[in-house]
Amino acid sequence: MTENPTRTAMAGFLAAGAPVVPEPEAKDLLRRAGIAVPRGGAHADPLAAAEGLDGALVLKAVCPTLVHKSDAGGVRVGVARRELAAEAAAMTAALAARGHRVDRFLVEEQAGAGHEVIVGAVRTPGVGWAVMLGLGGVFVEVFADVSFGIAPLAAADVRAMLAELKGAALLRGARGGAMADVDALISLVLRVGGENGLLGSLPPEVVEVDLNPVIVTGSGAIAVDARLVLSAVDQEPAAPARTAHTDFGRLFRPRTIAVLGASATGMNLANRYLAGLRSSGFDGVVIPIHPTAGEIEGLPARPSLDAAGLPIDYAFVALPAKIVPDALAAAPGTVAFAQVISSGFGEVEEGAGLERELIARMAAQGTRLLGPNCLGMHSSAARVSFVPDPPLSPGRIAVVSQSGGLSVDVLRLGEARELAFHSVTSIGNSADVDAAELAGHLLAEPEVEVVGLYLESLAAGRAVLDLLARRGAGKPVVLLAGGRTAAGSRAATSHTGALTGNHRLWPALCRQAGIALADSLEEFLDILLAFDTVDLAGPPATSRDAVLFGNGGGASVLATDALARHGFSVPPLPDDTIARIEALELPPGNGLANPIDTPAGTLAVRGGAIAGELLSLVLDSVAPAVLITHLNVGIIQRNLADTHGDVTGTIIRGVAAAHRKAGAGTQTFLVLKGDGRADLADAIAGYTRLAHRLGLPVFGTVEEAGRVARSLLDFQDRRSTPVAA
Repeated sequence: MTENPTRTAMAGFLAAGAPVVPEPEAKDLLRRAGIAVPRGGAHADPLAAAEGLDGALVLKAVCPTLVHKSDAGGVRVGVARRELAAEAAAMTAALAARGHRVDRFLVEEQAGAGHEVIVGAVRTPGVGWAVMLGLGGVFVEVFADVSFGIAPLAAADVRAMLAELKGAALLRGARGGAMADVDALISLVLRVGGENGLLGSLPPEVVEVDLNPVIVTGSGAIAVDARLVLSAVDQEPAAPARTAHTDFGRLFRPRTIAVLGASATGMNLANRYLAGLRSSGFDGVVIPIHPTAGEIEGLPARPSLDAAGLPIDYAFVALPAKIVPDALAAAPGTVAFAQVISSGFGEVEEGAGLERELIARMAAQGTRLLGPNCLGMHSSAARVSFVPDPPLSPGRIAVVSQSGGLSVDVLRLGEARELAFHSVTSIGNSADVDAAELAGHLLAEPEVEVVGLYLESLAAGRAVLDLLARRGAGKPVVLLAGGRTAAGSRAATSHTGALTGNHRLWPALCRQAGIALADSLEEFLDILLAFDTVDLAGPPATSRDAVLFGNGGGASVLATDALARHGFSVPPLPDDTIARIEALELPPGNGLANPIDTPAGTLAVRGGAIAGELLSLVLDSVAPAVLITHLNVGIIQRNLADTHGDVTGTIIRGVAAAHRKAGAGTQTFLVLKGDGRADLADAIAGYTRLAHRLGLPVFGTVEEAGRVARSLLDFQDRRSTPVAA
């Protein structure tokens, strides 16, 4: 094998105890990657280092123990050539007092004035290089105004990162400031973290990169300081061999299920699973496996898998961890999928070896494994589930979860929200079948329209990012991420390392993958429901304008504020539109400019039919990105139901009719609110079911509707953007 000179040099620096690559060598790596750096030289004699340089100079000490040069007095800026010797002597003495020995000096031409920007990267296990971009100075030191992306980056990714910075307007010359050459900055970031950029050429011993500052002028970008942090390389275990192609149809539509671990005398998880198959109406073959029993739960039992006499599509395994590998290996080549509910594998240190043995033996016999340490698969169409009395109306939503308990919550709370599931799959340790592989299959399934993911591992998220980068935004994917905290940040060897954390990397990953990121389980379910309910076939909205219609003046004002927090404006309606609405001869007391505030007396006109007429007029003249009708159902029911009939139901039907007439260019949502009294819950549930049948998603607050609307519109924008080659 040809020796890598860069890696050899890094190993030499590490062996000498250097925590970072010396800046002259770091700058040389940047030059070779096409990244602009100041003209300069390094030498034990600062005058020799300054040979051929012009203008004001920067003097830097180079020594293996010095990481933060500025803090220790190892940098002088604006030095004249005649001052170099004296400044170098003073610097050497000051650093010696701090225990540092200067090996040589780096002398560079001082860069011109411009905007200070930080560009960095951190090697993250399972993810690869996470690239950071932010404004320098106080913006990174105090405000942590930074954005992250996952390498390799495209130009669109860098522009999106810039757009997230609160201080980005400064680069555009805000308040009379100098304009920055943003294109040059983007080019520099791509030379660091783009396809074939610097990061891809660095050996594994380099774990952090800090270019701080990068000076961006009106005509270029130059990295005036570079810190490459070193660390010894840990040897990672080789990934287990996996089957190249799997027919997941046998997983989600099994015809033969074996159950290992049921008791002949008591009731345990496996017994409850058997009982659930019977009560749910599974019409395939179920075979309990038990070493001695002849019958379990009224079904003939077999002593082992090899005695089953049939190919097994799905094996439910609830055995002690230590006997699982032998039990599943008893019939090589006959089990397509095995789901191991047992714990005691890779989720605990002492079980890691057992998990590797299990995966290796299953791979050798062609069995794909769910788990271990998981609840397994719920399939509505197959009438198979891991929960008793499951919701079994087949739907278009498929969820994959690294948590078993959350899978149960998804089914139960989703059922309460009237979500209909294609499947919910708990994958636990995901030692074999993982989230990305399942997502790839589900996105290709005609029966599936939206995929939801609950992930706790950034590595799993990275695999999904790579999958979606290849596939493009054909169907929406929604993510709920566990562990979105600042934990995981590195010690402050570099600014980038100190600012990296899961709370920043999950949003970066989702932005690049085109995934809708939910902040809670409730929001996760709301977004899934909306994607399943609305028509996404139309073109993307050309604005983020909203029309608000409902009862309650204060509620309308608060709703406007809520939409603004999610990037929507509520512009006034055109004068001629307001005139047409006034021609409907409404009762007094309305606000018609937008928000459209109509009291109960107005909503009662023609038993509620006025709402559909009014909104049809609005949508004839404007095309907002979103129309939100918010109704205080309590007020309507208690004031109008006895005298005007089912006003709420008539309003909902009118909203749906106006939406159908307007076409797919406007997303239309309902917000149904009670007045705090328990007797309204059943009525609101009934109206929610009506709205869903009419294609209108329903939310409890305008805040929730705004968050979900933003996710839907972002998806439509991404789908309309061609995937970069």
